[in-house]
Amino acid sequence: MKKFSELGVTVQDERKMFNCSQVSISDVLNCEIIVEDFIPDVKTSHGEGRYLVKFKHSNGADGKFFTNAASLKKTLDQIPKDAFPFSTTIKGMKCGNGKIYQFTY
Repeated sequence: MKKFSELGVTVQDERKMFNCSQVSISDVLNCEIIVEDFIPDVKTSHGEGRYLVKFKHSNGADGKFFTNAASLKKTLDQIPKDAFPFSTTIKGMKCGNGKIYQFTY
């Protein structure tokens, strides 16, 4: 029997994947986390254009969350790849009927 690696098949989908537990962004609000990486423009059941953020808790556990928060997405787009990982706390502030999420120092 041949091994898959011997079949000469190339993998079509080379997207980055984060193999860790998914949480809600509300689970990490007001907690210090280490943002390790992100994937922009992910389509989910809630819509297109979401960002998937990989992080590490202060206890060392890996996690990920989806966000469509414009302020977080714009900030992540501005951070050079060589500046990852970085430590932050995500704060949520009420704005009308919703919330605005921001990285803080």
